[in-house]
Amino acid sequence: MGIRNRLERQFDYDIVDEFLDHFDVMTEVMEPTIISLENEELREEKINELFRIFHNIKSASSFLKIDRLHLLSELAEETMERLRENPDAVSEEIIDWLLLVSDQFRSWYTEISSDGELEDINPEILLVPRIG
Repeated sequence: MGIRNRLERQFDYDIVDEFLDHFDVMTEVMEPTIISLENEELREEKINELFRIFHNIKSASSFLKIDRLHLLSELAEETMERLRENPDAVSEEIIDWLLLVSDQFRSWYTEISSDGELEDINPEILLVPRIG
């Protein structure tokens, strides 16, 4: 029994299905949104968009008690909050880090949908770049 099966035993099937649908969409738009941070004219809008994505994942994963998703989304949300305060601090290092985060979420989405187990977090993600 994998994570999806456990979630469906703990929560209504529709709640789990809706979470997966939204998580799929959020992980699909994450990478192009991160890449668009390079465009200075769109930067603040994209920072806010990523903040909302991470916030939504944090809220849903907290409700469903998916701790790894919750902790990573909280870390990413906090990072985006710092960038909201200083959008000029966006750097290649930050973008690369966010792409690692995006890859991790996408991998976890695949594991949840296929009823697998969540792999450990990529240790490089724990090396959060300095902002400002």
